[in-house]
Amino acid sequence: MSSKRSRNKRPQGSPAPRPAQPVIEPESEQQGNPAILVAVLIVFTLFMGWYYHLSVLGQMKDLVGGVTMLDHRPFGYSAADVDALRAVMTGDDRGQLSWVHKTAGTIFTALVSLIAAVSIGLYAPKAPWRRLLFVLPAAFLVVGIAQNIVVDELLGRQDNGLLGAASALTIASWILLVACVLLTIAVLVSAFIREFLRRWRDPSLQERGGR
Repeated sequence: MSSKRSRNKRPQGSPAPRPAQPVIEPESEQQGNPAILVAVLIVFTLFMGWYYHLSVLGQMKDLVGGVTMLDHRPFGYSAADVDALRAVMTGDDRGQLSWVHKTAGTIFTALVSLIAAVSIGLYAPKAPWRRLLFVLPAAFLVVGIAQNIVVDELLGRQDNGLLGAASALTIASWILLVACVLLTIAVLVSAFIREFLRRWRDPSLQERGGR
């Protein structure tokens, strides 16, 4: 009995075993999955942009004899432009355009806003002014959807009472679209540069990344 106890006893001078420490992955490895998510969103957004602006609205233009849709007039339009488009559109054409606005147009607007917001949240510098950047994709989401609704309402009327609002919303939506794209590119490129410089200055990260 005493021999068993002596075998189970730990020598008093030996140190106690330390618990295993959790392995902390570097920041670049933790951001692997978010980077894949951003890449997928970008590809899907580019596809929806091609489908909405080039494919569907291009077909609508051909359907009405080559008259450009109001959505593709980034510098605005006049009453004569609206009257010319209204004159060549049938009720079915206006219904089809409204359906395109509610589906592909809304999805494209939401995707652009989402990819800009996700890029800001993941890769923008952790600074107090970062919250202000979210105003841009939120504004594009609201203005883009409002523009589709007002354009459909304008084309469905016989008067041009909504002309000023529709033209202003179209101009604003294009400005915000370009701003969201440039902001997303700037955030992603700056994040890549910061990560490159961090690895360049820390040789241990270079060795870990080369394995």
